[in-house]
Amino acid sequence: MQEVFDSNSYNLRYDEETNSCVLVWKKFGGRDEFRTPLMHLIEMIKKHNCKDLIMDGRNGEGVPEDEWTWARKVAIPGLGETSLKHIYFVVDADSIGSECTEKQYSYFIPRFKLDKVSSVDAALSMIKNGGEIVASPEILAMTKADAIAYLGLPAHANDYAVDDKFWKLTKNLRGDNSPEGRQKIADLSAAYDIATGKRDERVKKEEIRNNELKIFGKTGEEWRTYFSYTWYMYLIGLVLIFVAGNLAYDAFIKPRVDSSVIALGHFSNDSSYMEDFLTIQMGFQNPTFTTIDIVVPNDQGQMQNAYASQSASTLMLSCPNVLIFDKQTASYYYSAVLDMSPIYELCRDSLTPTQFAKLRPVFLSERDAMEIIAEYEETYGAEMNSASEVDLSQFDDTLVMIGIEIDDPEVIDSLGFDSGWPVGDPSLVFSVYYQTMDYHESENIIINLFRQVL
Repeated sequence: MQEVFDSNSYNLRYDEETNSCVLVWKKFGGRDEFRTPLMHLIEMIKKHNCKDLIMDGRNGEGVPEDEWTWARKVAIPGLGETSLKHIYFVVDADSIGSECTEKQYSYFIPRFKLDKVSSVDAALSMIKNGGEIVASPEILAMTKADAIAYLGLPAHANDYAVDDKFWKLTKNLRGDNSPEGRQKIADLSAAYDIATGKRDERVKKEEIRNNELKIFGKTGEEWRTYFSYTWYMYLIGLVLIFVAGNLAYDAFIKPRVDSSVIALGHFSNDSSYMEDFLTIQMGFQNPTFTTIDIVVPNDQGQMQNAYASQSASTLMLSCPNVLIFDKQTASYYYSAVLDMSPIYELCRDSLTPTQFAKLRPVFLSERDAMEIIAEYEETYGAEMNSASEVDLSQFDDTLVMIGIEIDDPEVIDSLGFDSGWPVGDPSLVFSVYYQTMDYHESENIIINLFRQVL
């Protein structure tokens, strides 16, 4: 479809700059010359998704009643099915400011917003400014002296006098939504802006800005203002990049954990000895050593950490090679360790007699372990039967070696452990986790550690 339809009776065109349609009647040229442009108009609005229409019908007098009936029943409903929202009617000067109450406008009122304007150019200017009327060109071209005179003030009038005069001149125009009223407000506002020197100040600032060095379109001051309001966004961005980088490093670059030792008991450890042993002596690339201070039921006044057991359970999911306990804690992890008899015998063959003599096997039966756990649950208020109500006969009473104990204070100290129990000699019990990631490596860790520290 063409963008312009022109005949002796009408001119219909599409204005690309404002995305609007303009229909100007030259004369009423009969039925076809009335209906054809309206049908073209509907298609043009649909094609460009226009929201604004400018219609000048001042020269289209003499439209018969039957054509208005057709327009009311066909053309106007057709326009209502398009994206059209606002119609500007070009009228004579004496009609500007009046409401759209005439018969020809009444057909449009339920469907569209209507305005009367003085010319097609005035309507296009309003559309460019979002439906707002802008000041007249002759007002915008005024000097400060011209604007003061336009407001009816003497040349020496100060800003207070300008403010007072502007308020008086616009007092009766407030609330006047007619195009004429809005035009008068726009002109007075522009004159006030010029008379107070605000326009000239903006122009001066813009000239200074245009002469300043710019980086990516902004001056130094503009960048400072920009960052004063948006710095937190960049901080959040840097944090996200850092987190994403760490996740990417852990997922794709960082070596996988190749060995793990977890120490569970009422003690502390500075970890340096164990980390050096695992990396330097054992040759692991990415070992982990973790200590959790767990306090089991006792009569020494030591209190349990509320989240220690949960942390231990979570760490167990990594399937560690070796577990290290103090003797008080080892009995509570009967089900988490393997029978240490084979490793104990291997120690007999691998260590010197003096070294082996410092080892103590720790035995516990399943029945004894369940009794200890039942007492623990009862002490901490868990919802299960008390120790006296548990049928212990159903559990095996065969003793199982659950760990290998070292009770030499100097050896324990050399390993970096510091007991938290106020009463009793320190001790460490070494065990292999029942789901160890590598049983052979677990053996090597324990035997080589004993060989080095004993």
